[in-house]
Amino acid sequence: MNENRPLTILIAALGGEGGGVLNDWIVGCALDQGLPVQATSVPGVAQRTGSTSYYVEMMRSPAPDGAQPVFALSPMPGGVDVVVASELLEAARTIERGFVH
Repeated sequence: MNENRPLTILIAALGGEGGGVLNDWIVGCALDQGLPVQATSVPGVAQRTGSTSYYVEMMRSPAPDGAQPVFALSPMPGGVDVVVASELLEAARTIERGFVH
């Protein structure tokens, strides 16, 4: 495992199922530990419908003083460490898109 590579997490959910809450918890935990973190989301077609993806990148250890890591805004196939899905269909979509290997 490369300590300089960020830990990447993809949360695949449907609107209204709590994916955003889980995303916020992960980001909050990372910040509490002093880890640099960034989270982005791609919402579904409406607040309570549609597939919504949340993507988190965080460093595995605190950054040295003055260091500012650069994070990606979206996941790359084959580059996701952890995939969490709230529904079987969402899990299948992450597999189809190449995020699970």
